[in-house]
Amino acid sequence: MSVILMINLLLSCSLVVLSHQEAPKAHLTQMVKPKLGEKSSMVCYASNGSPPFEFNWYKDDGLITNSDVIRIDKLRDSSILTIDSMSSSFNGNYSCRVTNLFGSDSLAITLTVDGPPSWIFKQQDVKFNHKDHVILRCSASGHPKPKIIWKKFEGSHWTLLDNDDIIEKTTDEEINIRNVNKAHEGKYGCAVSNGFEPNLWNEFTIGIIGFPAKLKNKNTASSSVSVKKGNKLEIDCEVEGDKPINMNWIKNSITQNKFDNPRLDINELPTVDGIKSILTIKSADSVDDGVYQCQAENKYGKDEKTIKVTIVEPPPSPQSFMVHQAWSRSVNVGWSKLSSSSSKTPILGYVIRYWKTSSPGINEQLHEVNVSASMNSYLIKDIEPGTMFEATLMAVNEVGLGSPSRVISFTTGEEEPSSAPVDLVATPRGPSTIRITWRPPPRDSHNGKLLGYYVGYRRADDYKSTHFFKTVDSLGPNVTHEYLLTSLTKATDYSITVKAFNSAGSGPAYQEITVATLAGDVAPSPRLHITQTTVDSITLKYTLPQGALGSIDHLDLHFKEDDEPHWRSIDFFFDGKETAEYTLSGLNPSMVYKFYLTASNSHGASDPSSIVTAKTSRPARDAFTFGSVFDPASDAFGSYWNMITVLSITIAVAIIIIVIVIAFVFVRKAQLEAATKPAYEFSLASQAGTLGYNQSIPPTGTVRRFVDIDVNTNKPLMHGSLVDEYPTPYSKLTVDGNNKHSVLVDHNHVYDCPR
Repeated sequence: MSVILMINLLLSCSLVVLSHQEAPKAHLTQMVKPKLGEKSSMVCYASNGSPPFEFNWYKDDGLITNSDVIRIDKLRDSSILTIDSMSSSFNGNYSCRVTNLFGSDSLAITLTVDGPPSWIFKQQDVKFNHKDHVILRCSASGHPKPKIIWKKFEGSHWTLLDNDDIIEKTTDEEINIRNVNKAHEGKYGCAVSNGFEPNLWNEFTIGIIGFPAKLKNKNTASSSVSVKKGNKLEIDCEVEGDKPINMNWIKNSITQNKFDNPRLDINELPTVDGIKSILTIKSADSVDDGVYQCQAENKYGKDEKTIKVTIVEPPPSPQSFMVHQAWSRSVNVGWSKLSSSSSKTPILGYVIRYWKTSSPGINEQLHEVNVSASMNSYLIKDIEPGTMFEATLMAVNEVGLGSPSRVISFTTGEEEPSSAPVDLVATPRGPSTIRITWRPPPRDSHNGKLLGYYVGYRRADDYKSTHFFKTVDSLGPNVTHEYLLTSLTKATDYSITVKAFNSAGSGPAYQEITVATLAGDVAPSPRLHITQTTVDSITLKYTLPQGALGSIDHLDLHFKEDDEPHWRSIDFFFDGKETAEYTLSGLNPSMVYKFYLTASNSHGASDPSSIVTAKTSRPARDAFTFGSVFDPASDAFGSYWNMITVLSITIAVAIIIIVIVIAFVFVRKAQLEAATKPAYEFSLASQAGTLGYNQSIPPTGTVRRFVDIDVNTNKPLMHGSLVDEYPTPYSKLTVDGNNKHSVLVDHNHVYDCPR
């Protein structure tokens, strides 16, 4: 409003006394130079004439009205046009026309602001007939004047569109294309920029109508085809152009079709640009040799392509393929060279294929060796010792590989194992016993069949003595081996090693490890039994060997559901008794569980007890189902007689319930009568329709003789002080890996299969 008051004051100071019968004189001023993004205003006022005045604003001869960004304020002798946020789209010629009863006058001013370009016209997708004259246009406004660059998408990137014999850029905003054809079809774009961001970009496509039939890849390698005799012959012609397109195959001036030749089939498949015709002969023969022509034609033109077909045969199988001599890491093989008369095309070479057979019927990686056509023997090197191999030989001509020769077998000589066994572990099992386990060396280092292992040991402090070795037979290539060293000295450090051997000798020894025998005896193995099972619990009973009570510190229970892969373990509450029972509750119903028990003392854990198995019961609601009565295969009721028995029991139970209800009703009635008025007074009161209001009925029923068990109370996992509460079924509990008495037992541990 302060701007408007200032304008009125300016006008009142500059106006002169106006004639009452004159046409107005228009004046147009710009308040400030417009800037991009800022507000800009123009003022139009009449310096002559008499009111009332009418003011109209125009941009490039177009009438301006109020909008979201343009506002027009009209006063008595003036009008103000305000643009809230200037941009290059508002650039142009603005004029103001003042009109009264005696005439009108107008005045124009040019408004420019530097800023990014804006679209005036964007080219859209178009389609043209073949050989049409095409004009494409992109136009934009902005200050400075925008520059327009034309591009075309070629392959995988955009390229500049330059003038040539067909394409001409008449101006930055227009390009002309004369005699448009299929080559001009595709995606185009125009980029607009004037130094201010953002730049403009427009993409559009040109489609061509009326394209003549034209065969693709006329002069490529596909124009000559060689096919093995008996294999499928397939040649094709792909044509682009407007549909419908007629395709014909011709050989030796004879049109080919599947009616005259049952071995031949012709299929046409639609493509994006036209169609693809495929001629197929299921089993090629020498009569199929020749020159084929495919002809394509539509109403705009025709084209043809020539394809030469040659039917050749692969070379025959090489003869007399055999092993001349075999060593531990190489073998010499030989064969008879194929004569020129045995193959229609020259032999280009041979391919030897050989592979390792780990066991009968099981082959490993295939190896190939290319051999010159002039050779008839070859030395295969760098193969594994002590290994069985198979090999075959194939000749090669221009068609490819021929039929393989017979398969020959050979076995390389053995060498000593080249690697030591792995995963050597030594564990003291008592004051005079050490348990040793290991796995075989890597399979590729056996260098033959492993016959066994040498287990070496000596006192760790006796460096001058050599190891004493025990021989252990091999159990297999992927089996964990075990050996017990006995008759050792109590509480003594021993150095342990192991090495593998085959018929050629022994391999390197495993790096020595040190282990000490125990200073005392481990606890004896306890015995474990199942005494009772319910729907969600199993009762276990342990018994310790006679005289073992003083040598046991605690017991560990190991358990798992039947389908679980790993054992769980938990500290089994031990109160110093030789025998005791404990109940695991919160288990899943109708589930098989397995258990075993170990005893521990300061010298380690005992051997495990035997595994015992138990299954929780089914819930009561599942014990009898309607279907089981009528199912002849049911375990519960498998016959018609059983069905009658069940129905009889059901009826008897129903009768008992009815009798109990009737007896309760009579007892209740008697109690009520004993507490009311005498029968005579009661009768009178009944006849009168009233009863004494002071009479009360004494409480009835029986006193509860038990307390309900809170169904929300959490059941203990075991009887005793093993755990406090387990609100979820035991089978769903997580196991604390940091507690040594609550861990997941390694599935490879010996305790996974206790003896």
